[in-house]
Order: sequence, then structure tokens, then C-alpha cells
Amino acid sequence: MRIKIIITVVICLWMLPFSQTAQAANLSEHYHDITDNDLHNSIIMSPESSKAFVNGNMVSAVQPLIKDGRTLVPLRFISEGFGAKVDFNAKNNTITIKNSDKIITLKIGNKAIDVNGHSIQMDVAANLHHNSTYIPLRYIGEAFDKKVVYLKNENLQPYSLIMIRDVKAAELENLKLVRICEWLFQGKSIVYSDRFMAVIQEKGQLFYSNYFSDFEPFVYKEFVEDKNIIKLGDIWIKTDMGNFYMDYAYNTTREFILYYVDGQSISRVAVEKAPIKAVKPYENNVYYLTRYERGIVNAHETSNLKSATRTNGQWVTDYLGKPGFYYGFDTIGNSYNWKINDNGIYIFGYNRFGNLSSDDRKKTFGNYRVDVKGHNHEVLHP
Repeated sequence: MRIKIIITVVICLWMLPFSQTAQAANLSEHYHDITDNDLHNSIIMSPESSKAFVNGNMVSAVQPLIKDGRTLVPLRFISEGFGAKVDFNAKNNTITIKNSDKIITLKIGNKAIDVNGHSIQMDVAANLHHNSTYIPLRYIGEAFDKKVVYLKNENLQPYSLIMIRDVKAAELENLKLVRICEWLFQGKSIVYSDRFMAVIQEKGQLFYSNYFSDFEPFVYKEFVEDKNIIKLGDIWIKTDMGNFYMDYAYNTTREFILYYVDGQSISRVAVEKAPIKAVKPYENNVYYLTRYERGIVNAHETSNLKSATRTNGQWVTDYLGKPGFYYGFDTIGNSYNWKINDNGIYIFGYNRFGNLSSDDRKKTFGNYRVDVKGHNHEVLHP
């Protein structure tokens, strides 16, 4: 009677549906530069956590095992994570997994795994651990035509991660996304992250890092210009709409990133190739200038005056005025004040594009009224 009871308990635990796991978070909500398409048909786990990411959603999981140098993963959890149906025959301890064009069969205690009639010998037999069937990681991943990545626990990689993903979803191995996964497994509160920086909350305070390692307080601090120091990033800008933060990706892409910070709500406004200057909000939109030292990149199709509009939580940017025009600064770098109202943006500008002579370029100097939408302006004072 005791043996029958134990078998019944094991079968009941085996038959627990994957859907009973509790969703807690989604990676795309935490890491700005990953999409649901990247996360589709992926499972991320850790031998150090009873949580997992399935298609980007954090769920309760059956924890992987490291035994005798082998990484073993829970068969049912992985299979149902990829949408497969799993049947267990208690009479002969046989497991059958069906998923679209795949039929996978194996037997507890046996090293053979059969995929669509093709038998493969695993280096470790399928076995029960903690009332769940485990098999070596590589074989179940390959049975589903996935790439398997195991990031081991080392000094430079402080958390072990297992990734089973579509072959084309290489973005999942981005080291910054990997670090975000580590933190979420560890229970850290991530407020915002993208490929440039991460912001976390600890003890009610925000901290940020550009390198995804050492963190500093993420709080507004007044920017005081120093003629002897050129500061291109880590600059806060206070406006009537709220605070903006400008970052500079010096060690990677050398791009300039503008963020809108409203308490613990952080969103990326724009990414530019040149320093962002003079941010001004108006009617829930954001207007800003970029400052070029050696001419406008792609000047025939853009200007240095930009607008950003927030739609469904995302900022969309566009240039304003005429392509090739340089607004807000003169030829020696002096800046000019500018204002915005319902009729347009009133600003100094000139044509910086093309092989104009110095005299012809000076003829374009003037104060312009630039439309707040579109790519048009009119000169007010030549």
C-alpha cells in the first residue's frame, strides 16, 4: 500500500500543468532594447533559482541541477515551455512529448531519447530527482531544434544562466541582458535598463550604472558649467515638464542619450550622434538641439533641431525646419536663445550644408520661425 501511495504522489506531481506557474515579470518591460519577438520560444533558467523566464515571462520553475559535472533540466517544464504536450505512462515509465512536427519519446532510467523515430544515446539516463524527470540540457534543447547556452558561474559571470533559444535569437546573449536576468533572479528591483545604462532601486533610493557593475545614486544634481571642463554626459536638465538626464556612451557607441525622469518612471527620449543641448518642453512635446563640431551628419536629410513626441509610452523623434540648416548656434559656436509658442519655434539659424562660399553662407544667417511639426521654416530677419 505504501508503494502505491508514493507512486500516486509522483504521478500527481508529474502531471501538474505548466500553466500553474505564477507570472511575475517580463524581460521586455525591464530591458528596453529587447522585443517580444526576440524572447519568443525561449527559456532562461538558473541552477541557483526556482524561477525561470519563458518567452520573457518570469514564472515559478523546477530548478535545474548540476550533478557529476552534468547540467540536468526538468523535462516537463522545458517541454511545456515550448508548447509541447507531455504524457507519462506509469506502467512502463515512458514519456511521450508531442510538439507540432515532433514526437519525442524516452524512458526513465534509460539513456535513449527518440526524436521522430531517430534514436540518440544520451550520456546520462533520464532520472527522477525531487519527483521531476531530469535529462541532460543539450539533448532536450537539440530535440526542439534550439540553441543551448550555459553561462557558468565565474568571477566575471557571477550567476549561472541556462538559455534555450531559437537559433536566430542571438540578442538574448547580449551581456547586458544577461546581467539583467541575473539581477531579476536575485530579486533586485530594476526600474529601467537598456543597452546604455541600468537603474535599480534599493532601500527606496535609485542607483544607476553605465557599466552594469558599479552603481551610483541616480538623483538630480544641478549642472554647473566649467569652461575648463567639457562635460558630455551625466548631465541633469530641469524643465517645467520635469527632469531630463543626458548620458554619454563613451566606452561603447559614443552616442548621446536623453532620458525623461519622472520619479521612478524613466523613459528614453532620443539617441543622437552629437551632444544634446538646450532641451525645452512645450505642450507635452520635447524640443532639443544637437551641437555638431564638424558638420551635420546626413545634412541633406536632417537638421540639428529635433522634436520628440510620446505615444503609447514610446518617444518618437523627428527633425524640424529645413534639411541642412543649423539652428541655435553660429559659425564660431556661440549659442542663441530661442522660444516656442503655438505659432512656432523662434530661433537663429543658417544653412550649413553644401559647398557654399563664406559670403553665401552668411547670407542665410537670420532669425527663423520654424514650424513645430514638419520640415518648414520662414526667415524673419535676414
